[in-house]
Amino acid sequence: MNDQKKAIPVYSEAESFHEDFYKDFNISSYKDDSREDLNRLEPHRHTYYEIIWITKGYGTHLIDFQVYDFKGPCLFILNPGVVHKIVKDIPTEGYVVKFSESFLLEEDLGGNELLRYGLFDNIHVRPIFQLDGKAVSLLDDLMKKMLEEFNVHQEVSRAILLSYLKVYLLQVYKLREDDSFNENKTSPRYQTLLNFKRLVEQNFTKEKNLDFYSEKLATSKRNLNDITNTFLGEPASALLKKRIILEAKRLLFSGEVAIKEIGYILGYDDPAYFTRFFTKNEGMSPTEFLQEK
Repeated sequence: MNDQKKAIPVYSEAESFHEDFYKDFNISSYKDDSREDLNRLEPHRHTYYEIIWITKGYGTHLIDFQVYDFKGPCLFILNPGVVHKIVKDIPTEGYVVKFSESFLLEEDLGGNELLRYGLFDNIHVRPIFQLDGKAVSLLDDLMKKMLEEFNVHQEVSRAILLSYLKVYLLQVYKLREDDSFNENKTSPRYQTLLNFKRLVEQNFTKEKNLDFYSEKLATSKRNLNDITNTFLGEPASALLKKRIILEAKRLLFSGEVAIKEIGYILGYDDPAYFTRFFTKNEGMSPTEFLQEK
């Protein structure tokens, strides 16, 4: 079997943001008209962030090789690079918000690190939210306000949209957090967790030893493990391995890179070592993963 497959499409900002007034933000409402319109897209990726707010309908959503059942109202939060495909069992309705990182970080209104590494997360992923009545009302109202402002096209609209978006995301962040632990998420320990996630995201292809991360964070490996276990229930090494494996799966699934090259991309000098690492952590070889997908 060839160790490559047909490359999956990657949608960029240039292809996906069509409004002349906004080059890096887009929001639209939608309503599927018929069953023929439901499932036109194959698995794909994009270079921007995406929020999918489904108010009606149900189906399944493949997100980074995990299948999630959904039933509206529900919310999906997708970061750049995610491989995904929605399969709708019946026509759905809702909203789609797309924005680039440059838009999210345009003004430092606070919470940027929180949003990038606490909500849009390549390590501790929870991309779907089933919501209760109060949350549905709040988020639906904010979504409608964003859409209304998006269509105004005044100079001040951009700043208002950015404010709405950050309020929306921070509200979603509150919904995401698990209250099974009591430690305050504004504590220095939680900030260390966010900083660890940031460092992993920036360095996982180059640095695979926890000594590097603990040194950068000015803490011990023991304390770093205690922090990740407290908030996420896993040692720091497990989070680092998860990020490497996720990127390996994305590269394998993309069809753009041969298996023997993926190890080099991920920072392994010996491709055979990468294959052993993947097989040990996934219970299957990279070739077997491709055959399953």
